[in-house]
Amino acid sequence: MDITNYTAYFHDGNLIDIEHQGKNIYLFLESAQLPISGVSHMSKSKTLLGKLCLIKVQKVIENDEPYVGLLNKKHDSGEILDLELEGNKVLLLVEWTDYPPKPRVYDVSEIIIESEKVYWEPLKDL
Repeated sequence: MDITNYTAYFHDGNLIDIEHQGKNIYLFLESAQLPISGVSHMSKSKTLLGKLCLIKVQKVIENDEPYVGLLNKKHDSGEILDLELEGNKVLLLVEWTDYPPKPRVYDVSEIIIESEKVYWEPLKDL
């Protein structure tokens, strides 16, 4: 499935998790509900649920600064404000939120990841 045709539907979706394994990063994403039917790999809740696989990552930039270390989910919830795919470059704008008993936190991160290969792997359940 070519996810580039559906990136607009990830606005108001969720960044469920991040796995950073060596030079590979896996972003577990769920879109907002799709207003259309008949899309392959649509979940029962009418969303796209899957793993955006970034293979042989070359560069990670967060909020205009080079990111060093393992990329991970920073807070309890990550709402996707924007998802853009341009070739092997991914831009992800995420609004982070923490919930009680932690102190309430609202933060926004712009994450840009460049890698040798990007592909979408649909998932049925997480």
